[in-house]
Amino acid sequence: MALKLPVLGSVGVVAFVLGCHGEISDRPAPSITQPITDLPCDVETALAGKCWSCHGQMPTLGLPSFTTVAALMAPSRTDPTQSVAAIAVTRMQSTTTPMPPPPATAATASEIALISAWVSAGYPGGSGCGPICTSGKTWTGGNEGAREMNPGMACIHCHSSSDEGPGFSVAGTIYPTVREPDLCYGVGSSSGAQIVITGADGRTMTLTPNGTGNFYSEAPVALPYNAKVITSAGERAMVAAQTSGDCNSCHTQVGANGAPGRIMLP
Repeated sequence: MALKLPVLGSVGVVAFVLGCHGEISDRPAPSITQPITDLPCDVETALAGKCWSCHGQMPTLGLPSFTTVAALMAPSRTDPTQSVAAIAVTRMQSTTTPMPPPPATAATASEIALISAWVSAGYPGGSGCGPICTSGKTWTGGNEGAREMNPGMACIHCHSSSDEGPGFSVAGTIYPTVREPDLCYGVGSSSGAQIVITGADGRTMTLTPNGTGNFYSEAPVALPYNAKVITSAGERAMVAAQTSGDCNSCHTQVGANGAPGRIMLP
């Protein structure tokens, strides 16, 4: 099944670490464990959570990427006397043109301080974030008889390639961080997370993650649809309308086809 999902970002629309650019084959991209950035892990984590939906590996709308040291050190197009990262810090602090813009969850004071200190230190490089299973729990129940199975895996691909299991219109897994490995449990209903799907016909449905962090629906959805994740902390929304609901095909541990990584809480 082919997906067209955009990467997440922080300018113009909020993001949820959801999205794929371009067409993909019906085979899910394999998880790989090497880092995909040369940033320190704490810097990557802050940028992934607040910026990568638009400023990811494949930025939207011609925006700069925030995934490499070189890209963040480059002169800003709006003010060539400052770097892209320095302008990003200014925008995070702005009350008139904040980044990310509302209703996205604003960067915290600690995140802003972290990025600012990194810029002041001369943009030291790193090796990105390795795989971290935040929950400390891994699915070992195989492929039979449970709707909590295989968190992080491409649900629709798996169900459509066999004659077992229900057919889903939308399915994926929500995680607290961007680099969670396959089969690691995500966040459950206690997180308060809700996934809101709005079809092209204006109809909405609200999904709640189960015990492994998986969410899914068998109800038909008018394409293209829009999606967002909402919690009491804020929301992350898809940058553009989507034509397929197999979220984990692109939201792999390191991200496939332009997605920055896992679907993440606000």
